[in-house]
Amino acid sequence: MVEDTASVATLYRTYLTPLGIDINIVVNGHDAIESLNHRIPDLILLDLRLPDMTGMDVLEIVKKTHPDVPVIFMTAHGSIETAVEAMRLGAQDFLIKPCEADQLRITVNTAMRKAEKLKTDVGNPKNHRYQGFIGSSQNMQSVYRVIDSAASSKASIFITGESGTGKEVCAEAIHAASNRRSNPFIAINCAAIPKDLIESELFGHVKGAFTGASTDRQGAAEMADGGTLFLDEICEMDLDLQTKLLRFIQTGTFQKVGSSKMKSVDVRFVCATNRDPWTEVQEGRFREDLYYRLYVIPLHLPPLRERGEDIIEIAYSLLGFMSNEEGKAFNHLSPPVVERFISYEWPGNVRQLQNVLRNVVVLNTGKEITLEMLPPPINSIDIQSASVLRGEAEAPQSDPVIFTEQDILPLWESEKATIERAIEACEGNIPKAARLLEVSPSTLYRKLQSWEQRKEVN
Repeated sequence: MVEDTASVATLYRTYLTPLGIDINIVVNGHDAIESLNHRIPDLILLDLRLPDMTGMDVLEIVKKTHPDVPVIFMTAHGSIETAVEAMRLGAQDFLIKPCEADQLRITVNTAMRKAEKLKTDVGNPKNHRYQGFIGSSQNMQSVYRVIDSAASSKASIFITGESGTGKEVCAEAIHAASNRRSNPFIAINCAAIPKDLIESELFGHVKGAFTGASTDRQGAAEMADGGTLFLDEICEMDLDLQTKLLRFIQTGTFQKVGSSKMKSVDVRFVCATNRDPWTEVQEGRFREDLYYRLYVIPLHLPPLRERGEDIIEIAYSLLGFMSNEEGKAFNHLSPPVVERFISYEWPGNVRQLQNVLRNVVVLNTGKEITLEMLPPPINSIDIQSASVLRGEAEAPQSDPVIFTEQDILPLWESEKATIERAIEACEGNIPKAARLLEVSPSTLYRKLQSWEQRKEVN
């Protein structure tokens, strides 16, 4: 316990006596950090304001040197911003002083139980799994800690990460680790549902609300009552619907399409996007007030190329499953394949790794996967070219291009030309062009429609 007020430290020690734990009290940040050189605690109770430094400073140092030690903040100067920042830096929980005895005991007991569970899940070299995830890299352990810390809260979680990094797996992990786990987890993909249907999918509709509405229908919000509502690709949501979603988040109430009756539900919001949500706000595609409502606890999933040896762990797990499913005997990756997997950039992340392994297992036989079995493009990229892609080796220099004012086009024209070239290169396959441009198909359809309308006006 890091607490500079002796009377408070004594009181909290008394509160925790029934737990039968050994409590070492220090009065400043320097002593707290120094004590770690002699004994690693199971838990740190840390005051935010200390005589020599802030609790945030202590937390940052602790997480660099002993990332697995759980930390609970205690402060009389709490705010949601401070809580979010503490959890971003790795805090397990956050308490506002003065603490009631039961509240302190429950929080400490829960934190120590979670820490023990995390050691079981990711500390055993034979079991690098956590709530559906595979891997024990430092990047992923940071993700696991945020999930464990935030799962029991009702605070909204905003997951960001490239396509294929496992954002829905992350949302399911948050639900599974929460006290809502016995209630529904409902996911809705905002990019996959047409604009005129997504409100009905989210809130439901009554019979006769529109053509084809032959019966009353529950929406995702109602089905998720008591559980978790996951809004995937939320930055693709239409601005008009964003307004209704904001009202739903603020009040917990909504109206079915075609109904005047309000319904009330209790849901926990988790959302995700492969874009930068703040950029979407600045460019007018995402409401700023909705951003602040949802972006309470940010959680970023690292791309596969930044996860080191996790790539091989995931590959072996997928290989075992796919070999069994396809009735094949594959059980080993050759050393050159291991090297290629680690050096490759994996722009499609875990989803691309799945596709590569599925291709190999279906089209080949044997026990060991070799380089010759790998499909393009991974079969034709060597270590040197992968290094060039990462900027680790110099690319060939070309003569400089002189760019003048006459060469400048309006941004929409440049964007239009790029999109049209991409669609042409993909032989008119818009979903494929969207994937290569790293946007959703609905974005391309919307832009093509707006350009067509512009042409008609002119």
